[in-house]
Amino acid sequence: MAEHFVGGSFCFRSALACCALALAAAAPSARAALGQPASSALADGRPVAAQALRAGGASQVTETTVVDATGVTLHEYSGADGVVFAIAWAGGTIPDLQQVLGSYFPAYRAWREAHPAPSYRSPVRVRSPQIVAHAAGHMRAYAGSAYVPALVPAGVDLASLGVQP
Repeated sequence: MAEHFVGGSFCFRSALACCALALAAAAPSARAALGQPASSALADGRPVAAQALRAGGASQVTETTVVDATGVTLHEYSGADGVVFAIAWAGGTIPDLQQVLGSYFPAYRAWREAHPAPSYRSPVRVRSPQIVAHAAGHMRAYAGSAYVPALVPAGVDLASLGVQP
């Protein structure tokens, strides 16, 4: 009987540890959303790189790359004003678009509702005055990008950043 209790106690502790890990993994993370300061990008997960780029013309762009808790790599692009104007992602899951798109998510959702896709497997193509977004993929291989046309600095070549125009 004592052996069974010890084993049960071990199982209880293991289950408790698993629950704690699951809760920690499910906790929301703060992303540098479109239109937000780039300084919040490093709160997204493990920083991989931050670098200044030339993206066509004379515009200076800063790319901050982070890997979030789910393994999605996010490339967040900001202009000289420090505001994120575009985000590109790739990974095994789709990032939380409400978090990534921030205050532009309602415009994204409204466009999607007004233009339903022919199939749930169809690539996403959103083109509105407020936001442009593209996403495609399949299980364990998703990629996409989004940008706010009004925030893109003059002379920036979005395609050179890996953001689909």
